[in-house]
Amino acid sequence: MRTPSGILHVVDFKTNQIVSAIQPKDYWDDKRQWEIKNNVDMLEFKTFDGTLEAITLQQQNLILKEVRGGRIVPYVINNDVERDSDDKSITVHASGAWVQIAKDGFISPQRIESKTVNEFIDMALLGMKWKRGITEYAGFHTMTIDEFIDPLAFLKKIASLFNLEIQYRVEVVGSQIIGWYVDMIKKRGRETGKEVELGKDLIGVKRIEHSRDICTALIGFVKGEGDKVITVESINNGLPYITDSDAFQRWNEHGKHKFGLYTPETDHEDMTPQRLMTLMKMELAKRVNTSASYEVGAQSIGRVFGLAHELINEGDTIKIKDTGFTPKLYLEARVIAGDESFTDPTQDKYVFG
Repeated sequence: MRTPSGILHVVDFKTNQIVSAIQPKDYWDDKRQWEIKNNVDMLEFKTFDGTLEAITLQQQNLILKEVRGGRIVPYVINNDVERDSDDKSITVHASGAWVQIAKDGFISPQRIESKTVNEFIDMALLGMKWKRGITEYAGFHTMTIDEFIDPLAFLKKIASLFNLEIQYRVEVVGSQIIGWYVDMIKKRGRETGKEVELGKDLIGVKRIEHSRDICTALIGFVKGEGDKVITVESINNGLPYITDSDAFQRWNEHGKHKFGLYTPETDHEDMTPQRLMTLMKMELAKRVNTSASYEVGAQSIGRVFGLAHELINEGDTIKIKDTGFTPKLYLEARVIAGDESFTDPTQDKYVFG
């Protein structure tokens, strides 16, 4: 895997031209915080004030950072630039530049019939500098948009509809950004092949257990034509919900079910009660148990997980057998979030879940 250079390139937002380069020796306290689920990507760092490079760190200018795997991530300076007179430094806060897509247009309420993911993405990015990049999907889907939404929200809906993950990047030639790309791929990261057994006493690993999404009964529904609502009542003894008896025994309070609501993100035009029942069973299976995530510091990743932390990439997958749960928990865990520092990698921290 390619090792990033650590150089931060500053780009003039009007010309897309690189106007300065900040070397790793000239910045410190840097932290990149990213999260796959919501495409969160934040960058902050300190550098010397009063330099030619510092002058270019103005609001709305861009910062380009190469991350592991060679992808170049664009950030926009849209938060406070803090100046410290004591140590003559400035602190820069920047967000993934794709947040600006939200302000680049709007999507009107409409029904979009039988389009490919490429056609959907092209609709979302119409007239923008951002273009469709790598996509991985063959097939057609239909989407109904009930209200005005921004293009960034539309992209998230598209990814959910096709069960894909979004990745944003730019391409640079010389000192110029020549392309802004939105990729939608099946799964970011690699299958590492690592299998890890975790016991009750985890040193350097924080186990976080979640139960907020648990339910023992699931109500499924899909809005059909006009005022019609499709449910499973006609094939489920008049009940709009399905249950899980094992989950009920474990989680009920005073003999009452915990109910959850579910509307599948899929084509609604071909929805039938039978199809909805199948999707509900799959969804309920995901909601009857607690979920676990693991927060691991850089120094523990090699010792516990057998991974070199500098080789970890967003979305990488390992297999975990957690004997700290009763019954034992077997799961695939991905790197779903991370805090990374180029100048001090010992501060790196990752969440597997």
